[in-house]
Amino acid sequence: FLIFTDGISCYDGNKEEQFTLRAHILAWTGDIPALSKVLCLTGHNSYSGCRFCNLRGTLNETNRHVYYPLQQNIDPKRLPIRTHDEILNSTNQIERLEGDRRETYIRDCRIKGKSILFELSSINFPRSFPVDIMHLFFENVAPHMFRHWIGKFYPKNNEWNSNEYTISSKTWVEIGEIMERSRSHMPPDIGRPPRNIVKHSTGFKAVEWANWIILFSLPLLKGRLPQR
Repeated sequence: FLIFTDGISCYDGNKEEQFTLRAHILAWTGDIPALSKVLCLTGHNSYSGCRFCNLRGTLNETNRHVYYPLQQNIDPKRLPIRTHDEILNSTNQIERLEGDRRETYIRDCRIKGKSILFELSSINFPRSFPVDIMHLFFENVAPHMFRHWIGKFYPKNNEWNSNEYTISSKTWVEIGEIMERSRSHMPPDIGRPPRNIVKHSTGFKAVEWANWIILFSLPLLKGRLPQR
């Protein structure tokens, strides 16, 4: 990455001249364990488990697990957001400390060391490391939306499942059958052909939820969901 940041010499065959090609990394994504390693963080189970802010968790003495109860004294519009300079100063401080003082400081700031990505001037901590779309949307929002639409979001309270946006079982059978019939006509460029979402939603992988949201939900739900 540093080589591309500094630039490499390339030849423009159209103009018949040399030019310097540069590339800059602006964003980096991954799941929480992967990003914790890349960013040299202590992990999401530590007392400051969020890479974006400095809110501290509370240890549950029974199961020895850190959790984050709602705090009424915190303004959600003014969260203690981490900044690039703050994280850089913390990593520099860690490198200067030794022994118990170093370990105590690491527990307080949730940073274990200086990430090699600090060598890239285009990277901003933590803004360059957004929440990954797979876990945020395709394995979270998408299946939750589907359970609302089929009226099974609240398994223990069926009364709460009756809403104006709930689609009837008969309509879902029609949608599932359309998805099944389309499998043989699906071009390979689209990727994995759709499975009947009514029959197989519990086994959907992230890529199937992605295809449902991006490709199939709009045409299949058009005219079947209420306007509001």
